[in-house]
Amino acid sequence: MKNILLTNQEYPLIASPQLAKELGTAAATFLQKLHFLLSENRKFKQKKNLTTYLNRKWWFHTFEEWQTTLGMFSVSTIKRAVAKLKELGLIEINKLSKIKSIRVNYYAINYQKLKELFGISTSQTKPSPAPKPSPENIMGTDAPTQPEATVENLATIPSEHRALYRQLRQYKLDIAYDDPRLHFWEKKARSVIAYAASAPNRFNINKWQWHTPEQILPEELLRT
Repeated sequence: MKNILLTNQEYPLIASPQLAKELGTAAATFLQKLHFLLSENRKFKQKKNLTTYLNRKWWFHTFEEWQTTLGMFSVSTIKRAVAKLKELGLIEINKLSKIKSIRVNYYAINYQKLKELFGISTSQTKPSPAPKPSPENIMGTDAPTQPEATVENLATIPSEHRALYRQLRQYKLDIAYDDPRLHFWEKKARSVIAYAASAPNRFNINKWQWHTPEQILPEELLRT
């Protein structure tokens, strides 16, 4: 008699009563389902929709897919729920596809904000970022940890990203050719290059050694 009201392709939808009261049923259900999809122990058949960026898990869905996943809300209702959650800072949305023509949204939950607003904490609460190293503690490497991209590798990314990648590597920035941050830095290319070029003088580090973005770039660029 287990799950007698569900078909073989369905699963129950749940939402926190507290969140439903504060946010509305649609937003609360969306948030609960997103948490479920981001859960590390899920062996979900759509796991290809899950990605990791900057040590956080992100889930990709179109609004039409959200409608199918949630099963009881219109696309317009889901869009309003997403807008509300984003405005409150409870979710973050990024376009993480390496293919420039694919402008799809990836979603992550801001667990710290969830805790601040509603006192709700989970095991996935975002940890506090590690302190940025002081200049005297910045240690470079003689060889990059990220190997140089091959011609075949570079052919898979947009030309703007290739140019930025090559310039940053010239300044010994230890970064991979397919790092998602290249997409976000595209409109800030001059600033990123300037920071990479001036790092030896700003931090008094060896310009012939390799350093990671986390070591020499400002926090506002690392958060993009």
